[in-house]
Amino acid sequence: MEANALAQNTGVPRLAERLLKFVALIGGLFLFAIMLLVSVAVFCRKVLNDPILGDFEIVKIGLSLVVMMAMPYVTLRGTHIRVDILDQFIGSYGRFIGDVFARLVSCFVFSLLIIKTWNKMLDAHKYGDVTNMLEIPVSIAYGAITIGFGLSILVLLGQLISQCRHGPSNYE
Repeated sequence: MEANALAQNTGVPRLAERLLKFVALIGGLFLFAIMLLVSVAVFCRKVLNDPILGDFEIVKIGLSLVVMMAMPYVTLRGTHIRVDILDQFIGSYGRFIGDVFARLVSCFVFSLLIIKTWNKMLDAHKYGDVTNMLEIPVSIAYGAITIGFGLSILVLLGQLISQCRHGPSNYE
């Protein structure tokens, strides 16, 4: 889908769409770096018998960053897992209502998760929680999760507004 059409259909301004795409790209670069780290760590451990200290900690925190940096853009594009078994039976109004319901439930669940991860981030920061070997602050992961959920909610709200503005006519 063309970028202008995407921005119009999702209710998200083009600049915001580009920003989310950039954030997802950074997440992809993190994923590539993690892949390289794991490859080198396996080589060092199995061939050189000299493991990389803390590689597992970097992978754990890095993957939380990767997932949460990609989630808002995936939400925007609608490229997440979607089961549409009943779509042919429920018609355009049913699909419209189903999408509104799914977005509202997602916003609600993400809001609950934001509250939990925000509180965990504050606690981790307050008590100085760090990883065992490299002493990476755990609050970084909780912060990334909180931001990812927050951006996803903004995307969902933009989609809801656009969806309600256009009604079920786009579902034919």
